[in-house]
Amino acid sequence: MTDAKAPETAAPAAAPDRAKFPLGLKIALLTTLLATLPLVGVGVALIAVNREAVVNLSREVQLAVLDDLSRTIDQELVDAQDALDMAGGLFADPDLDDERRITLLSAQVQGQESIDHIALYDAEGQRIAVIESEGSSFDLPETLPQAMRTSIETVHHATGEVELIDGIPRVLVAVRIRVDDRTTGYVASLVSLEDVQARVERLAEGHFPGQANALFVVDQQLRTIAHNDRERAATLSSASGEGILEGVTPEMLGPGFSQAGEFDSADGVPMLGSSVGLAGQPWAVVAQTPQSVAYASLTKMTYVIIGTIAGAMILALLLGLLVARRISSPLAELTRFAGALASRQWGERAKVGTSDELAVLSRAMNRAAGDLEASEQRIKDEVAIRTDLGRYVPEQLVEQIVRRERDMGLGGTRRPITVMFADVVGFTPMTDQLSPETVVKILNELFTIMTQIVFRHDGTVDKFIGDCVMAIWGAPASQEDHVARALDTAEEMLSWLETGNERWQAEYGVTIQLAIGIHTGEAVVGNIGSEKRMEYTAIGDVVNVAARLEAIARPQQILVTEAVVKVVGDDYEFNDADLHRLSGRAEPVHLFEVVT
Repeated sequence: MTDAKAPETAAPAAAPDRAKFPLGLKIALLTTLLATLPLVGVGVALIAVNREAVVNLSREVQLAVLDDLSRTIDQELVDAQDALDMAGGLFADPDLDDERRITLLSAQVQGQESIDHIALYDAEGQRIAVIESEGSSFDLPETLPQAMRTSIETVHHATGEVELIDGIPRVLVAVRIRVDDRTTGYVASLVSLEDVQARVERLAEGHFPGQANALFVVDQQLRTIAHNDRERAATLSSASGEGILEGVTPEMLGPGFSQAGEFDSADGVPMLGSSVGLAGQPWAVVAQTPQSVAYASLTKMTYVIIGTIAGAMILALLLGLLVARRISSPLAELTRFAGALASRQWGERAKVGTSDELAVLSRAMNRAAGDLEASEQRIKDEVAIRTDLGRYVPEQLVEQIVRRERDMGLGGTRRPITVMFADVVGFTPMTDQLSPETVVKILNELFTIMTQIVFRHDGTVDKFIGDCVMAIWGAPASQEDHVARALDTAEEMLSWLETGNERWQAEYGVTIQLAIGIHTGEAVVGNIGSEKRMEYTAIGDVVNVAARLEAIARPQQILVTEAVVKVVGDDYEFNDADLHRLSGRAEPVHLFEVVT
């Protein structure tokens, strides 16, 4: 091994460096922190208390509005049920003839505010007749749904789904006609929710003026059946996109349903909202306020607190800077000394005459200067060792040797590897027509590129034998695909030669061709040689066979053994090269040519 050392280069003169965060500034900041920390704590506490009060107040207002709206809806439906009960009583009155009954029912429809039509159904739910006010026409179901009839038998009345009729949401309400506790028929009507819509608009205007999407009612399908924006209710638009209703299913709606907190509206506006279910219907009422409105007082208080804290911080910072100036001289000396160390002026020393921590720091830096000088020398020695080792052993081994992870003793281990020999064909004629210096230059260029290709496929260049290179895969690090890596390397070498030969032909009038042999099998890999001179290499029949294949390969031909073909399978294309007798082998070897 040679005694070559890493070249030493003079370090460029370091530009004067300035501290990004001077110690004096840190002291000033610490003073500022200590002065303002109590203010911050008080401010945070005030904001938290105010926030809780705002949330509670907003929710109380919302719940009061929702309770008012819930009572309105219940009253509307109860009034409709009472009117239908009266109509049912007229239908069941045996003392009335049909003409008189129809006259009374028509008068009732004309005089009732809650209903403007009545439909009569028999005990099986089949529609018998419809009585409507003048100028109206309603398409009531021919058959009363079974679910409604079942509910009516339990609680005397039932409501169906909301429908949009002439731009007004209506809900089907039905009650039973009883004679001697026996259901003889049903009375139903599509009850208008116009009064509910009007109440929503009045409540929203009174409690949430100018706020969009503030108050609305949804049915069991989460459709908007009343809204402070009338157009939303007139289309029964879905409210499932509202954050307060996210994840809500029809089964959840009812008297036990309740949601409250911070949510995003369908148009992405952060809201503070509340929602409750209705006692008699699978509906829900929702009230929500933009957080910017709900937290307006909180925002104002936050600005006041921040302004107070900012003023205190500025005052504390100015006082801290005045104190920090008293330590500027030691800091300047330490900065000068640090610059000297950056320029590798190991003989310099810091001179700080104070008796505080800065003096302790200067002494520590003086000791560090001596340690850095010794450490730099060790690094130079290590770089020289790495450079020298890299001339003789693979790069992977260099790192292991420097880190003392590999035993440098003689010996090896048996392991499966793939060996490749690549030889320059027609080397002797080339030496006859070119000067030795030119031949060496061409070979150096060729071997440099070939080495890079081997390294690119994680191979190890074992040695150069004249105009031939030997490379192995599967050692020193194990590789499951070492056969494929060797084949890819060989193909890339031949592909690269097409480019290299264009330049060599133009510059020197010669072209280079390679003959390549590849074999895979077990070999002993390790340090071979003597205690004074060794090399990392592979020994075994696999090496000999690969060398024989390279010797009989034609120019630009890659010869491999049957063992190689069996490993890679159908991943590569091969031509059968027949059986060949190789020197040193009694039995012929079946060879194949790689199709490139």
